[in-house]
Amino acid sequence: MTKTHNQRRIVAGMSNALALALALGLGATAAQAQQTAAVQEGAVAGAANPFFDKAKLGYQFRTSYFDRDITQTSRPRAAGIGGWLYGQTGEIADILSFGATYNFTLPLYSPEEAAPNASQYNYILRDPDQSTNSVIGEAYAKVRLGEHAGVFGRQSIRQAWYLPDVVRFYNKLDQSMIGPRDVRGMQPIHYEAATVQGRLMNDTVRYYGGYVWNARQINANDFENVYAAAYQTTCGALSVTKTPCAKTNANGDKLDSSGAAYIGVQYKPNNNMMIEGSYYNFADMMNNVYLDFDYVFRMADKNYVRVGTQYMYQSGSGNNILSNGDDFSTNYVGLYGELRLTPILVPYAMLGWTGSGQEIRSPYSIGPSYLVQRVGENSKAGENTWIAGAILDFGTFGAKGLSFDVSYGQRTDRLDNNGNPINDWNELATDLVYFLPDVAKYMKNFRARARWAKVEEPDALNGGTADKFTYDRRFDVHFLMPFK
Repeated sequence: MTKTHNQRRIVAGMSNALALALALGLGATAAQAQQTAAVQEGAVAGAANPFFDKAKLGYQFRTSYFDRDITQTSRPRAAGIGGWLYGQTGEIADILSFGATYNFTLPLYSPEEAAPNASQYNYILRDPDQSTNSVIGEAYAKVRLGEHAGVFGRQSIRQAWYLPDVVRFYNKLDQSMIGPRDVRGMQPIHYEAATVQGRLMNDTVRYYGGYVWNARQINANDFENVYAAAYQTTCGALSVTKTPCAKTNANGDKLDSSGAAYIGVQYKPNNNMMIEGSYYNFADMMNNVYLDFDYVFRMADKNYVRVGTQYMYQSGSGNNILSNGDDFSTNYVGLYGELRLTPILVPYAMLGWTGSGQEIRSPYSIGPSYLVQRVGENSKAGENTWIAGAILDFGTFGAKGLSFDVSYGQRTDRLDNNGNPINDWNELATDLVYFLPDVAKYMKNFRARARWAKVEEPDALNGGTADKFTYDRRFDVHFLMPFK
């Protein structure tokens, strides 16, 4: 990839961003002019036009660096800058509103390497040629009737709901099987979908559901059918040989899924307890049932003991194209504990057991499993897992907003999807995070993170002669710049 080619892509991406910003800005200016003219023509002074007055415009800034050095295999790495411009109108008649985002990532660091060291799965730039992301990520219409709302079009699906005043509120991350997978890289997953969400019984019950027909993964420019979008982060939008990856069968037939339907209910009778259940059907891919219970025993001075348990069941659906045409079923049980006896240190731990059928899959979110680590995500077939860690809050020493998270976990008795033993997984991970909610008028929710993690896979199956190591290094910064 030539330097000139890179520069052209960067200029093109910046031009698109500038065009959208101008369009949003001109729209707001025109709206203000219309309101001024209405007053001058005799409208009641001070009369509001909520469609324009309550509109929101802004820019979510992000920059991120990713480097995953996998010994004996590859080294995907990249750095980018960008984020997304967003615009959202107020409501017409307290019912109808519209919104859109322009999402872009420009290369800051995009090394070109030949296979097998090509920078695929770099989570930042387009795979594998390290090129620019540029896409209208969201473009939707929203209808709201009181506490109930429906959204149609391109959107980022989020339905996480947490217990308040706990340190690791993100311990289940997306808390769903369809979500943004927004782990502070550059971009979230977007969907073309029709979704509903609502609140009942004085907001002690929330429900959600929808139907997704296309999706766009975090480092892709195109929306594709639900199957084709499933593994862009682990398969790549294109392979190193520039041929379609995992999108056709052995006969060359295109693999396709007609979409995904889902429904879920969350019940939080008070701030100490929460129960959730959901069902997902990914057509011709898999079915998924998820149940979760979370409880907090409160003590003085915001101290607490928190416990939780969850269960997941997955099985094949239709043509089972996710598992190469083979039907499957598997399950997972997880336990979670978290303790706060002092604001300085918050230890936590997780245990998990996965059925021997196949691995747990979560292609459209980071997943709700307790067992997700910095490098290792969902559990393999037959896996027994334990993870322990602690968060150190430097705010108690005067460094407000600064914290350090360290964890270590082991995954044993693992099998591949054909039932063959695979090596254990030992992971040590650290995160140094600095967060301030209000830095300045145009720098809201500032967050910077530095990450270092190491994975060892002891080669016990071959006598321990070829242990595999993975080193994961990341740095990212993001903050919100509201224009209106």
